[in-house]
Amino acid sequence: MQDSVTRDKSVAPDSWHEEPWSFFQVPSAKFRDYVRHKYDEHPTATISVIALVLLALIVERPLYHHVLITARIYGPAAVLTVLACLGTWWLLIRAPIRIKAAGSVVGVIVVASVLLFGKSSHQYVSQYLRYKTLEHTVVDLTHRPLTDNERLLALNGVHTAARERMNETEAPTLPDLVRDGSSYVWTMAIEPGKARGRFLDNIEELLVIPANEPSPDISRRNRTRVHFDIGESLAFSRNINTCVTRALSPWRLFSYEPGNVTRIKDDSGKWVQAVTLIKWSGWFFPWPEFGGVQIVEQGSTNIVGRNLWGCGKWIPPEKIAEHKYLLGQNLQPYEVTRFMAASLRFQAGFTGPMWFSRKGDLRIADMPEDVNQQPFTLYFKMPNGSAKLYQYFALEPQDADKQGLATSFYVPADGVGAKFEYRHFHLKEAPIGVTTVADQVRASRKNYDWVRNAPVEVRPYTHMIADSKGNLAPRFTWMVTVVTIKERKPGVPLEFTSGSDPEIALVDAYRARVVWVDSQHPDRWPEQLRASLGELWATGTQ
Repeated sequence: MQDSVTRDKSVAPDSWHEEPWSFFQVPSAKFRDYVRHKYDEHPTATISVIALVLLALIVERPLYHHVLITARIYGPAAVLTVLACLGTWWLLIRAPIRIKAAGSVVGVIVVASVLLFGKSSHQYVSQYLRYKTLEHTVVDLTHRPLTDNERLLALNGVHTAARERMNETEAPTLPDLVRDGSSYVWTMAIEPGKARGRFLDNIEELLVIPANEPSPDISRRNRTRVHFDIGESLAFSRNINTCVTRALSPWRLFSYEPGNVTRIKDDSGKWVQAVTLIKWSGWFFPWPEFGGVQIVEQGSTNIVGRNLWGCGKWIPPEKIAEHKYLLGQNLQPYEVTRFMAASLRFQAGFTGPMWFSRKGDLRIADMPEDVNQQPFTLYFKMPNGSAKLYQYFALEPQDADKQGLATSFYVPADGVGAKFEYRHFHLKEAPIGVTTVADQVRASRKNYDWVRNAPVEVRPYTHMIADSKGNLAPRFTWMVTVVTIKERKPGVPLEFTSGSDPEIALVDAYRARVVWVDSQHPDRWPEQLRASLGELWATGTQ
């Protein structure tokens, strides 16, 4: 027995040493041996299982697509952080004990900071890098853009009015403001509203409502016949986001994702669904950009095709100008333009938004009661001659107690052409911002029931109007639609109704004077503004 023990000790190694990467190599080797063993015993069954697994990975890629996008956004920065920690650890193991102790404390602080502030820090750097890509591509304006083709109703009010007129099996999608020839309309798809219909029924009608009508006729007269078997609320492979995700190539799966869905007419006059795409650009700190659109045409699609290679035709951003029906449309994903607008906080450099500086630090002035947050899609006439839909942002200083309009930011809704900014503070102007406009409207009618009613979607209304002396100039006012809140419930989004005769107020952006206008006759608004504000305009300049 003693000889046996002695013999075992003599052949044992002096110290145990783990092979590099054995943590990965050992499990993979075991799995490889297991598959080989199963193949030797049951070759046909093994090949069938492997084929089914590969087919499931191809067909069900929308299920793990979000994981790939998350890895694309945060993975490189996470790897960089891990490598930095490993490098620091490698240096500390050769340092004296006191330095090791200090390094351990610093390491704990760094890990805690990454866990608590990692996401916000990642976004901070991403926004800065995004701003650097825009720094020399955004055109500074010295003359105010003019508005035209004003939409009168709030988006949620249009949606509520449409939903109330549906039957028990129908549900409208959220409205989108799009170009229809030379006019501008709200479009909504009438989709199945119940579970059974989402599996079996198709989209057979669109609602097309003129955006400049204060009391639109949401009836059969405004319904357009179509045939889509792919839609936003349809189930499984007939869901438009799922189907478009399957159309992405393996490489694009890591960088592209669906955004908004709009309904527009193509060059032949047929309605199509345009799915905007978000593209994540950059390496360690990616940012979202416009990735083009996926055009889904009418007609029946093949179930095999929907599951294997998806649906729609991809038109990249650089080729949108080649398609006439896409020009002037509302195609930019809202997530992309919001990130773009938020990045303007770095106008004073990387440290500008930090707590010790706050120089040039701006925020998107969202209103708590607005279901439809910025950007607002509006028609602008730019000083350079461009006239089309733009996604508009009103930016205010980061401090909540400062409510002046610092910068107006205009992003072309079709992704074609220059972006513009009008920096009010830099031009020595001090207009009121959107967060204070609602208070001015409430103050103008103190006897109103402002618990059940709310001013929403504060958006610019700028026209060439003469003052009382006949001096013609662009008059900058804020346009507000007053809506009735149907019901207030904690945790439930507000629902609005604009009524058959919506109330609209225009607020002078420099004097905060409120003028209630006739919503049924928008062509008379310049006269009403001149009658109320002409004397004030004549005594000063804007």
